[in-house]
Amino acid sequence: DTDAFRIGVSYEFNEMFTGMAGFGIDNNPVPSQNLSFELPDTDALLFAIGGRYKVSEQMELGLSFLYDYKDDRTVTNGTVNGKFTDAAAILVTGGLSYKF
Repeated sequence: DTDAFRIGVSYEFNEMFTGMAGFGIDNNPVPSQNLSFELPDTDALLFAIGGRYKVSEQMELGLSFLYDYKDDRTVTNGTVNGKFTDAAAILVTGGLSYKF
């Protein structure tokens, strides 16, 4: 069991552009006694920003950026022990939608 918290906002600046932002907290679902280098999960903070641009009545373009910051975590119960530090993930996505 774990808890995850998310909040997001979107703001329509004008008819053409909508901006979005979000924040999340992820708690690690893996108990410390089960943690190993094969499964190095940890608590995380997530930050996101993005936008949608209306090209025409039928077409929209979207772009978003997500930064996933991971807490440090120490592994002491495997054949290889050590510490995970400064872990993060970056995700950039783009999209195109067309309405028929």
